[in-house]
Parts: sequence; structure tokens; C-alpha cells
Amino acid sequence: MVRGLPLRRAFEQAGYTLIETLVAMTLLVIVIGAIADGFASASKTQTDQTALTNDQEAARLALDRLRRDIHCASAAIETERTSGDPTQGYTFNLTVNPGQCLAVTAGAGVGSGGSSGVQWCTVPINGATNRYALYRTIVSSCDASDAVFQVDYVTQPDVWDIVCPNTSHLETVAIDLAVNRDINTRPDRTYELTDQIALRNDTATSGAQPCG
Repeated sequence: MVRGLPLRRAFEQAGYTLIETLVAMTLLVIVIGAIADGFASASKTQTDQTALTNDQEAARLALDRLRRDIHCASAAIETERTSGDPTQGYTFNLTVNPGQCLAVTAGAGVGSGGSSGVQWCTVPINGATNRYALYRTIVSSCDASDAVFQVDYVTQPDVWDIVCPNTSHLETVAIDLAVNRDINTRPDRTYELTDQIALRNDTATSGAQPCG
């Protein structure tokens, strides 16, 4: 029996060299970085999808609100908020007489409390030319504090187009509501809602229809 052999074998066993340790640490950092990047990417995708869904839902609710207001109206007028500068947004005024539309009453202001109209408007956000917020009011104007926010990230100021019929048809309003919070980088993600809505309390004539 040779004493000291286990001790000699222990000394002869080689450990990790500095280069091997550095290589192992580098690989570990790469793997952890890839995992972290994948997690961050998945989290950003989920956040973007949630924001996209919220924008689309807000746009649908705004169009539904617009549809009910226009159906109740007897006249409509669209004007630039700042004459000669369409980038500052538009106002869209609807004449809705008290009691004219019972479907839109308490909580909406039309047909209750003597309100004679509804105003919608688009307002540029932070001076941008492709981001507008949509507001609605029944008390004064969209510049007042009573204006109720409807939807953000509207990509164009002119949402409404009043169509004047020349036969026995009611006046209608063409709606083109497009929203996209990443219009500059992701124009393909634009969510667009269009509709043709008649003013049901308008009076059809046999000749040219007077439009506001």
C-alpha cells in the first residue's frame, strides 16, 4: 500500500482555468440576456395589444354615440374650429330639439333639460397633425370644461362629411373615424370605422335639400 497516493491524486486533479471560467460566464450572460429579451418582447406585445383593443373599443363606442345623436338630429353643420386652418380640428353641430328623440334622454342631455343641440369636435393633441382627440358636449362648446372626452389617437381632423341629397331623401352624414396611436411607425395598424347615418328628424323634400 502506497501511502499518500490519494493526496497526490488530489493535487494532480486540474480545476477550471481563467479562460474556461470567462467563457462559461460569457455563455451564461448570453443565455440570460436572450431569456430577458424574450420576456420583455412578450410583455411589450401584450401591452401594445391591450392598448390597441382599448382604442378600438373607444372608437366603436364613439361611433355608436355619434350614430344615436345624428339619428335624433334635424340639421347638421360642420365647420373648422379655426377658420382657414383645418389642422386645428373641426366642430360638428347637430340641432336636436327638446323631446325630439326619447331614446336619448337622461345622462346624454339630448331631449332632456331643454337642450337644443349637440356639438362634437376634434382637437389636436400637442400640436400634432395626425393625432386628434374627439369630444362631445351639449352645454356650450368643445373648448369648455363640460366637453366629454370620447376617443384619442384619431388620425385625421375631418371625421364628418355632410351629404346633401337632391331627391326625396333625408340628409345624411358620412363618418370616417380612424384611430392609430402608432401612425408614424405602424400605419398598417390603423383601425377605421365608416358609416352613412341619416338625420331621421330631417324633412325630405322633392327638390334640393338645404344642408348646413
